Amino acid sequence: MPSPRVRLLIVDDDPLVLSSLRLYFGSPAGEPVEVVGEASTGPEALDVLKTCAGGTPVDVVLADIHLPGMDGVELLSHVRALPDPPVFVAMTALDEEETMLSVLAQGGRGYILKSSRPEFIIDTVLATASGGTVVSPQPASNLVRHLTPEVHEVRPSTAPEPPRAQTASPELPRLSTSEEKILSLLCIGLSNAEISRKTGRSSSMVKKQVSQLLGKFGASTRVQLAVLAVESGFRPDDVR
Repeated sequence: MPSPRVRLLIVDDDPLVLSSLRLYFGSPAGEPVEVVGEASTGPEALDVLKTCAGGTPVDVVLADIHLPGMDGVELLSHVRALPDPPVFVAMTALDEEETMLSVLAQGGRGYILKSSRPEFIIDTVLATASGGTVVSPQPASNLVRHLTPEVHEVRPSTAPEPPRAQTASPELPRLSTSEEKILSLLCIGLSNAEISRKTGRSSSMVKKQVSQLLGKFGASTRVQLAVLAVESGFRPDDVR
């Protein structure tokens, strides 16, 4: 029995972009995806989602970030507030680091450039529908720079360094030494298998601790976890 097709809602105010995306997903490569709706504004997208809720639900929302009136980030917040929210993938013509971080921190599963190859856009929809997180290569490079700890000049001081608990954001949950180690490695981009090899812990133990960290930060993806951790005051350790 064939796998069910991924149901997609496309949101963009540019008719040419809508036409191009329609063409992409109408090609043989896009056959696993069914475009069940289109919208040119955030409110229109929400109306489509409410209409589909009682019948054929939407699996993925592929939305432009720079929409008139309600931008993509605001649309994401409304989508996430729905009872059974679909996956949200942001599209942009510009690589904007602050917007990317906002999208990922709020639970978006993708941040891709409109200039990406059709195959990449199709693969992104399929990957995020299956629980993955996708960021286009250039924004991904910016994300790594954001998550990698900065090296600062060390200056002599007579005052003792305050403990982390006094300098960290209140949103930073209490972490064990083991959890800090796992989170540090996750923040610099290591996979569970790489973390397992680096720490000597079993794959099942690493998977369990990553799951616990996702719960502590209220994150749904590894990228969102890393972004929320850094924004809360956590700084990855120098783990060589």
